[in-house]
Amino acid sequence: MNNVFGGRQRSLIYLTMAPGLLVFLLFGVIPSVATLVISFTDYLAIPGVPTHFVGFANYIQLFVSNAAGLKESLLDTLMFAGGVTIFQNLIALWLANALTKKFPGVRLFRTLVFMPIVLGVTVIGLMWSLLLAPSGGPAAALLGLFGTSSAFFGSSKLAMPLVIFVQIWANLGFTTVVYIAGIHTVPRELDEAAKIDGASGWKRFWRVTFPMIAPSVTVNVILAAAGSLRTYDLIYVLTDGANHTNTLGMYMFNTAFQGSGDLGLGAAIGMLQFIITIIVVFALQRYLTHREEAMSS
Repeated sequence: MNNVFGGRQRSLIYLTMAPGLLVFLLFGVIPSVATLVISFTDYLAIPGVPTHFVGFANYIQLFVSNAAGLKESLLDTLMFAGGVTIFQNLIALWLANALTKKFPGVRLFRTLVFMPIVLGVTVIGLMWSLLLAPSGGPAAALLGLFGTSSAFFGSSKLAMPLVIFVQIWANLGFTTVVYIAGIHTVPRELDEAAKIDGASGWKRFWRVTFPMIAPSVTVNVILAAAGSLRTYDLIYVLTDGANHTNTLGMYMFNTAFQGSGDLGLGAAIGMLQFIITIIVVFALQRYLTHREEAMSS
């Protein structure tokens, strides 16, 4: 950059970057450092109650004393993140492959798939809570026609699959758009050549298209995994962590802001969630990058 840009140009570049860096510092770095510091205290956020430095006591309570609910929360997080990452990408791949073909109404279908992206988390949560309300909701009325009923989000068996479904529905549009963009970069000649050789539609997608969109797969898998590992807001609206949906995000929120309101322990859970997310994202990026290199060689 020293050889390309002069002093004034470099200053202009740094000046244009400054607002973004300032926002990242204020809303990204400082809250993260504050969370790390609070995790070493017994901070309760109650007026008049003093705060003490307790060292690793919160982490010892989590790992050595086996804090109540931690093991179940880790299992719920694994199930939620795994289900969202796998099914969101599979469904988006299928939709992207279908929506890149020419048929009447394709633009309408693309709009419908992308539409949930513009809705806020609270709106999405309330909408599905009303649709799946066990008493008086449309889904309950439909089941009533067949002489059956369900508690939906109140069911210990259905709550997690339904929460996974709503999370996928909310984010499917973005994932599909990324795959559509990737499919459009695949040269048509390759697909035409495979078609002339007699390859079926599935074989052409699996042998020609899929290897060529490996970068899109990497981006979507990592975003889905990182997003689902950090999710708590949608689950808070739908179930408040009840019925085996108490993921780490919900466990942290409820520990810090509900019940005993132990912000120190909640911050320690937040740091655990951060470390798990970093490890999973790093492992996925390493594996998927090697996969991309193998497919391109």
